Amino acid sequence: MPKILSANRSKVLIDGEPVEGLQDISFVTDRPSQDIAAIGEAERIGIIFGTTRVTGVIKARSTVAVLDEKFNTNQSFQVVISTNFDGADGEEENVISLQECYGHGKRFAMGVGGVAETLYDFSATRESAG
Repeated sequence: MPKILSANRSKVLIDGEPVEGLQDISFVTDRPSQDIAAIGEAERIGIIFGTTRVTGVIKARSTVAVLDEKFNTNQSFQVVISTNFDGADGEEENVISLQECYGHGKRFAMGVGGVAETLYDFSATRESAG
């Protein structure tokens, strides 16, 4: 049975504090690689991986005070994404942790008649699940 994760059964924490007004969180884990070719052959015999890079964006209504503080002081932070889902034995939890995160940019937008939104761009040293 597949894990179907739902936003309304999830929470996102920054250094243990819930993100109020969260609209969206997304991240990409990229592992650049290079093929090792066999000498005199047209096939790959191995692969070398480079430095893992995790980059993400947190989108929130208005602003997130804890992120503003971390961005303004260049402090690292941790992002924990916790989602409950229906498993074989009832409700189960899926946790993703992004460690040693740093802010790289912040974008603010407010349309006519709308609510302000802030997008926080960040990177992380590592991603772990479990």
